[in-house]
Amino acid sequence: MSTPTLFTPGQPAVIAALHLPPLPGSRHPAAQPVSAAVDFALRNAEKAVRAGVPALYIQDVADTPVAPAVQPYTTAAVAVVGAALRREFPDLALGVCLMAHGAREPLAIAAAMGAQFVRLKVYVGVMVKAEGILQGLAYDAIQYREQIGAGDVHILADVYDRSGEPLGRMPLTEEARQAAVFGRADGMVLTGLSFAQSLEMLAEVRAAQLGVPLLLGGGAKAENVAQALQHADGVIVSSTFKPGSAWTREALLTEWELPRIQAFMDAVRNR
Repeated sequence: MSTPTLFTPGQPAVIAALHLPPLPGSRHPAAQPVSAAVDFALRNAEKAVRAGVPALYIQDVADTPVAPAVQPYTTAAVAVVGAALRREFPDLALGVCLMAHGAREPLAIAAAMGAQFVRLKVYVGVMVKAEGILQGLAYDAIQYREQIGAGDVHILADVYDRSGEPLGRMPLTEEARQAAVFGRADGMVLTGLSFAQSLEMLAEVRAAQLGVPLLLGGGAKAENVAQALQHADGVIVSSTFKPGSAWTREALLTEWELPRIQAFMDAVRNR
């Protein structure tokens, strides 16, 4: 059995972000047993695989409000979900992204479940987010990845994550340089407050020639993915797989629709 690959030369990386239902321990009124989260993940991942999506990460988006640090129940539950996905879909590139700030827990989950990557939202610098002031994780991420022997787990680092505001904002290309060169990120995620702003950010960082893949972190859909892939090496996608708005309380529990995924992947292939 071959090892799934996140980045394939000559092919765009398409990464689906699978938002899990509220997990037990989150105190969310719609929290479900871990077994229900596993079933949810398997159902939706099966649709993605059928449509030809090559990579997917799991994220505890519905565990709100976001905890000040990753909670033990989150680590345990996400690891169980991830292990089930790996068993069912051995050829799918898998990843982990956690809402709470931390590098060790997502890396530990990734190593345990046989995942290929993690996404870390505040990698360098300092940001103010809803849960408080967060400091970059680059040092801890690199040190811990080596400590647990997970050097093959890619780190995808956000540059100015759109869900926060940086303290002491540096020029975009310098922030990206800090993540790629000094933070040794394996890929960078850029997301503006609009699709147009995201493309501007990608073009600016692309011109700096930092030598790592650049991913559009949001806003991609069938109608614009060809344009996005003129600027990015890949896209992270989820909202367009769902009907209606993806950022209401109800929509966080909505499942992906196979025709929407197929339309998106057709647009990627036919660009």
